[in-house]
Amino acid sequence: MVNLGTALLCLSPQAFIIYSLLAVVGNTEAAGVWVQQGCPPFSCGHLQGIQYPFRQKGDPSECGVQSYEIICSDARAIIRINTGRYYVTNIFYNNSTFWAVDANAGNSSCPVPRWDQLPYSSSGVSGSDGNIELATVKDAMWVLFVNCSKVINSPTTSYAGWYGYSPVTCHSAKNSFVYAVRLNLELGQLSDTVESVPPSCGYLGIILAGDSRQRYILSSDDDVVDVRAIARFGFAVRFPFTARQWKLSKIITTCLADSIRHFKAQFNGASIWGKGSSVIWSEMYFLRCVYSNSGRPELYWPILGLLSAIEIVKYIIVLAILLRFVLAPLAVWIFLAHRYWKTRITIDAVEKFLQMQETVGPMRFAYTDIVAITSHFGHKLGQGGYGSVYRGMLPGDVNLAVKILCRSMCNGEDFISEVSTIGQIHHVNVVRLVGYCSEEPRRALVYEYMPKGSLDKYIFSGKKRFSWDNSVR
Repeated sequence: MVNLGTALLCLSPQAFIIYSLLAVVGNTEAAGVWVQQGCPPFSCGHLQGIQYPFRQKGDPSECGVQSYEIICSDARAIIRINTGRYYVTNIFYNNSTFWAVDANAGNSSCPVPRWDQLPYSSSGVSGSDGNIELATVKDAMWVLFVNCSKVINSPTTSYAGWYGYSPVTCHSAKNSFVYAVRLNLELGQLSDTVESVPPSCGYLGIILAGDSRQRYILSSDDDVVDVRAIARFGFAVRFPFTARQWKLSKIITTCLADSIRHFKAQFNGASIWGKGSSVIWSEMYFLRCVYSNSGRPELYWPILGLLSAIEIVKYIIVLAILLRFVLAPLAVWIFLAHRYWKTRITIDAVEKFLQMQETVGPMRFAYTDIVAITSHFGHKLGQGGYGSVYRGMLPGDVNLAVKILCRSMCNGEDFISEVSTIGQIHHVNVVRLVGYCSEEPRRALVYEYMPKGSLDKYIFSGKKRFSWDNSVR
């Protein structure tokens, strides 16, 4: 259930329209009031002072609204809603509603509403310019009529949000059983409910059962339904137009409240797509309301421009939120996954090579073994471009030189090349590779220790020179 706060949050841009629109047209209306000239109030039977938006048949086209044309016949006011004819028994200008009673209710002892005579959608009545809508009071009761091909044995059985079935015996026949179903739903939920009739039943019609005073007509304990009493009681119909005597600020404020009411009716019980469309089109409902109430065609384009700007801002905000909380994290995740995948390819290649080397090549050490061999790296022999060299010792007094490779200087290919090349060379003048360590991201090479130093000290030393005999040897 959407509360008023949620509706105001979704329609908050319309509050900006109120002040912006007043600023646009405020200078053009000194008095700020409109009176429909040449269209005096009229009477019909007991209804006195009937005025805008109603009009009587034969009035000039500029008087009232065509959807609210009243035909006065035998001192009774008649109005058409969709394809049905209804008596107007009372008009309440304080809350913009009038009371309607089916004109055919007294012609039959068992009337059932036709499916096209009463709207069950909050989007307006077909053929009435969308101006006539049912006014649902709080906890309003609706009565839905269905024609079933088989008997429903349990009158109190609930189905698809419906509460109890009451047989309409005056319309039931062989292999045809008419039931009345009580509905305690919001106006915006009726369309989905009508489409959810049981498989063995078909939709006949739906009427608003007035208010709480009429609840005695149809209760869960009833065996039959007094259809005639329901039809004669009538229901409230809301006209969203205000009187022409209202100021522009009053019209805009009223239309804003009307848009919020329309949004709540559309939003409740709708699908995800329906909820989204109700947010988008609520502004257009506001535009239609102001345009129709004010009678000022020149206001249409300023209002439409403001609404279009607000729609653009709304889409930008939605897009920014989408980028920030959906696309940006997704891009980061894809980048990290790609980087991890490339790293794993290198690691897998190194590990595959080392597994092959274990059978034919140097010994593989764990990093803990390297720490123990070097006595926690206590004796450093030197520093090179590829890392630091430490002296180590294996059991049995076997001296070793352990090179700890720098992370920045040792990639997978260099490490594989070093182990495969040096590990296969066995020559008296070439230092022997005893083993290696590879535990990501730490790698080390274990060489045979040369107590007299490297050969380059003798080759490039200025003090010691090799004789021709030693060089040839």
